[in-house]
Amino acid sequence: MNLNSISSQSFAGKYSLNANQAMPNQDACLKRDTLLGFWTQNAKNGDKVYKQLSDFYMNGYNKNPNAPLNIVLDIPDSEDKNFEASMKAVGQNFSRLA
Repeated sequence: MNLNSISSQSFAGKYSLNANQAMPNQDACLKRDTLLGFWTQNAKNGDKVYKQLSDFYMNGYNKNPNAPLNIVLDIPDSEDKNFEASMKAVGQNFSRLA
């Protein structure tokens, strides 16, 4: 009998997160927003995410400042560890998409 199996999973550098997640204080919120700006600029889909962020903060945020803003960032694979470390450092929850 011959069995073939996949020994490891391959992940893309795609991350889902709520860019309007409640943060413990204003300083944490500012740090998170700064990092999200940096990662949006470096994301493969940065233009799309920037438009989504802009639309929300120009319109939806004023209607409901607690509304979720779910985005997907497509980070270059070489930056996965840096992205994850920076989000953890500021307390931003995220999910890595397979």
